[in-house]
Amino acid sequence: MGLWLVVEDEDDIRNIVKVMFKVWGYDPLEFRNGHEAWRWLDAIESGTYSGDLPELALLDIRMPGHKGNEIAKRMRSLDALKSMPIVLMTAFSLSDGEYQEMLRECGVDKIIHKPLPDLFELKTTLDTVRDKKRTQAARASQPPTPGGDQPASDSGEGA
Repeated sequence: MGLWLVVEDEDDIRNIVKVMFKVWGYDPLEFRNGHEAWRWLDAIESGTYSGDLPELALLDIRMPGHKGNEIAKRMRSLDALKSMPIVLMTAFSLSDGEYQEMLRECGVDKIIHKPLPDLFELKTTLDTVRDKKRTQAARASQPPTPGGDQPASDSGEGA
């Protein structure tokens, strides 16, 4: 089916997510921390990365190196990744301000909390985020209709 990215410093969580991705038919691209993910972004930006790019990213917020929201923000700055659906996960409580900032400033599509939901609910959540992002990208690529009428934009905050 495709490639999905997971960046998570907790081995158990990362391994469970990788298994779920495989069960759902996706190959996991994994990084153990923000340092590894940042180096991967460096390779994409410099043109030295030759692998397939993932179709979706699931990033832990708090981990060694760059945090998930920092990785998301950088991904949004790269042409090759700027329309990729990005879901952050965290075991910590976020203030409403932190939550809104990550959605708005970092280009995050959804934030979920650990412990992660059950297999079915997580798959549904990730599929919904992916499908919404695809719809937004398709609308953005359509030329304006005659007379200036454009489809209504979907400005939902994604959470």
